[in-house]
Amino acid sequence: MKNSVQNQKKELDLIDLLKVLLSKIKLIVCIALIAAFVGGALGAIITLLGKRDFGAQVEFYISSGDPDSRVLHLLASERFAEKLLLDENGLPSNTSGEKYDAALQAKIAADAAAEALIEAKKAAKEAPRELAVVQKTYEEKQRAYDDLYNLLSVYQSAGDKVAENPDHVEKVKKYESLTEIAKAEKEAAERAYYTASQKSLSANHALEEAKENITKTKKEYEDLAEGILEVWRAQDDNKKKISQINESIEYKYIDLEQSDKNSSDKSARQFLVASISVPKDEELAKKLLDNLCEKLPTFVEENTNNTDSYEEPECILISTAAEVENLAKNSLLKEVIKYAAISTIGALAIACIIILWVGVKEKDDEEELGEYAENGDINAPLV
Repeated sequence: MKNSVQNQKKELDLIDLLKVLLSKIKLIVCIALIAAFVGGALGAIITLLGKRDFGAQVEFYISSGDPDSRVLHLLASERFAEKLLLDENGLPSNTSGEKYDAALQAKIAADAAAEALIEAKKAAKEAPRELAVVQKTYEEKQRAYDDLYNLLSVYQSAGDKVAENPDHVEKVKKYESLTEIAKAEKEAAERAYYTASQKSLSANHALEEAKENITKTKKEYEDLAEGILEVWRAQDDNKKKISQINESIEYKYIDLEQSDKNSSDKSARQFLVASISVPKDEELAKKLLDNLCEKLPTFVEENTNNTDSYEEPECILISTAAEVENLAKNSLLKEVIKYAAISTIGALAIACIIILWVGVKEKDDEEELGEYAENGDINAPLV
């Protein structure tokens, strides 16, 4: 019976708590509306003032090679950020003088050497294939000649009685003629094989010379350009621009779900994403977008590991229609709703706790006064 009374009292307590909340429903609704308004306004302010306003996302595909974190580190360095500020020759814009002209001529020579290296790699790649085809033909002609020669030897080694047979004589003449033709074809294939071998050796030699030439011309250009860039980097305005660009672009590989991260398959790292986010400078964002699309592929190709000495790594622009967008405007509604929801939930939780605490305290005070009155306690507080 005692437990039943306690359970009933407990149920009555829960109902009383609900009644307390319902009695203050207007206050709770007002608090929720105010919290939603304040939270939404706070979200709008944070988004508009703190969000980087203009940006875009550009995707690239690396067709060969071995993309790794080293490439991302180089892209995120001041070295590449600096390249985005330079002209098409890798030199500061609006520069002139004898040093600039000398560097420009060195750049032209380096570009010519780079083109020659590409052609030398193509030739060195095709020469072994041609040699393999010619070698296969030569081996076939050699076997055909050997077979006919062996067969002719058998007919020529026949006994005197068989050798006098007219049919046998005719066959010997026939195979002698075929053997001579096969011998001529074998010798021609042998000469072609020798020529193809020499061509392959020459292609490899030309490739080595092209590598040495581009190394030499590239170093001459880099030395001349570095002298000009040292003066340019020392200027405070340029330091700020490089730092701003470095902070405005983020690089990462697309993480494809189907690629096993624990395996050696790095196909998921073939897709590179560059995200531009510039605070309140639409012109700079557009300039960065254009320069990224133009200069990033070449930079990645030059710095991508390549296990095949003949195969050229290639970085291909995928997002050909990428445009600069107002990031703050696009995310404003989402941020306002998020902050409003968080503020409303927090305010409701706190308000309900306070209302329940005050209501329970008042109920306890009323029960205590009732007990004093029932017991006739002379010390009961007067109401």
